[in-house]
Amino acid sequence: MATLATHHPAPLYTGAGHPVRPRWRSAAEAPLTAENLHALLDDEIPAIRIPGFASPAECAAFAQAVSDADLSYYSVKRRIGYIGLAQYEYRWDRPKSDYFRDAAAVEARRDAVQARAFDAVGRLIDRLAAASPAGVGIAEEAGGRYYAGIIRHASEGVDLHADWAPVNSPAYDIAAIDAQLGWNFYAQELVEGGETTIHHAPWTPAHAPGEIPQSYGLLPETVAGAERFTFRAVAGDVVIFNTRNPHEIAGGRAAPGHDRISIGSFIGRLPSGRLVLWS
Repeated sequence: MATLATHHPAPLYTGAGHPVRPRWRSAAEAPLTAENLHALLDDEIPAIRIPGFASPAECAAFAQAVSDADLSYYSVKRRIGYIGLAQYEYRWDRPKSDYFRDAAAVEARRDAVQARAFDAVGRLIDRLAAASPAGVGIAEEAGGRYYAGIIRHASEGVDLHADWAPVNSPAYDIAAIDAQLGWNFYAQELVEGGETTIHHAPWTPAHAPGEIPQSYGLLPETVAGAERFTFRAVAGDVVIFNTRNPHEIAGGRAAPGHDRISIGSFIGRLPSGRLVLWS
């Protein structure tokens, strides 16, 4: 099978047989500033946290609106409820027109939740814009506007995976980005567990031209020898990290009527420096 080795040279290996992994310059969360946002895009720090992104009243209203909504569920072994649309579901054998049609249609369900609480996506864009002079907005291309802002109800965890549009979505304009982040606002947290672990092992799969490799359910050896960063979701906060690094969410224990509820999307940096959002 032909690979992209000419673009991604084979890594050096340690005596234990693990690739030589990059190192973050800091092992701690950082606040949102222009400098830190640039460092996160360049994978020099593990995460940015925006504490107090929403008030307790806004969190409660958001969580209640999600609990009252009619959720869809992913067909995976861990039960994950959601409102919204993931672009990756359209990357195999589906025309772009289907994606942009459905993206426009599902926005009303997201907006119905936000209308009962606050506009989390719009607020996040405003906060990013203050730290990114090249501009921030929802991703668009000739076929239409992307969807941004998946709401998730996930207390059982998420398996090891990576998100990197140049490999995941080569037929879409978001494949032109040179860095990819993910943000999540947490309206409600678990009483125990639910930590997110990020493995500093930027995902660079060997694959044939035109092939879209699986990026979910990655094997443990994908991240062997990599440094790790683990954070807890805190209601009211936003956490942003580089999604090219494989990451996973542990399951946890929820109090009655008090599950892990979040909303988030990806953030990609175009060659112009502009940041674009999609889910």
